[in-house]
Amino acid sequence: ARGAAFLQDSLKDAFKDKFRIGTSVSPHELGQGGNFIKQHFNSITPENELKPDSILNQGACQQQGNNVNTQVNFGQGTSSTLKFCEQNGIALRGHTFVWYSQTPDWFFRQNFNQGGNYVTKDVMNQRLESFIKNTFEKLAKEYPKLEVYSYDVANELFVNDGGGMRPAGNSKWVQVYGNDEFRMNAFTYARKYAPSGCKLYLNDYNEYMPAKTTDIYNMAMKLKEKGVIDGIGMQSHLDISYPNGQVYSTAVEKFLSTGLEVQITELDITSNNEEAQASLYKEIFSIAVKHADKIPAVTVWGTNDSISWRRNQNPLLFSGGYQPKKAYYAVMEVAKSG
Repeated sequence: ARGAAFLQDSLKDAFKDKFRIGTSVSPHELGQGGNFIKQHFNSITPENELKPDSILNQGACQQQGNNVNTQVNFGQGTSSTLKFCEQNGIALRGHTFVWYSQTPDWFFRQNFNQGGNYVTKDVMNQRLESFIKNTFEKLAKEYPKLEVYSYDVANELFVNDGGGMRPAGNSKWVQVYGNDEFRMNAFTYARKYAPSGCKLYLNDYNEYMPAKTTDIYNMAMKLKEKGVIDGIGMQSHLDISYPNGQVYSTAVEKFLSTGLEVQITELDITSNNEEAQASLYKEIFSIAVKHADKIPAVTVWGTNDSISWRRNQNPLLFSGGYQPKKAYYAVMEVAKSG
């Protein structure tokens, strides 16, 4: 049964003249699901393996003895994912440098020590630059043939209601800086060290809510003025009840009005109704195809429902065992008609 999906037409081939088709991946599925991933996807976002808490190395940071040089380590999960991409010619979406979550508390503290005081802005700037520099250098050195085509420099910076950036109580970055200058700094450092051709992204969720759309738009325009951003990432964790295609399309067009690229970065659609789910997937892909000249990639957040972070609501194109769902066929219809 597991092989049934391999008889289906390839998603990446169907959209090859439009945009990349990506998926998030966990290392544990590369063995059993490797052929399926190779068949359908030409972009991979490591689900957790490039997040700060996966690659920041506390012991190595402390051994530097200078309180600023941030050391990174690619563990087995990260290495196996990157190697899989490199060996199979699958491009990488890096995810992520600056995030309020999954970033160790010690990274913000004196001597990289959990019990230390928070460091100054000046020290944190040096740490942030070092973190970004060392990550890009390690990727280039250890995986020289890997194409890193885009990177989420910052992820989930904003609250949902148009209230601007997360407060200090919800973000160690804001706790240390007291303002939002770390955002501009992160993009400035990323522009300095990212490989040629790697597009730099501001990524967020509930990005289709009008007030939040405006916050993201305004930040993107500030970054664009400095020449340090290439695109806006729309996570696109959707539900069949909200947003509808019109609301989503309005957000896409607002973001595209910046003159930047847009990527759909973490698409899934929760539903207990396969027809309704297929219909909304079709709408979202139709919107992407309409703007394909400025949308270089559409990434779904997982290969199949059984390993989705929202698995109880069956949000993906394939069910457990990689069986294609109505949503898959609806998306393929878009490719054929578009």
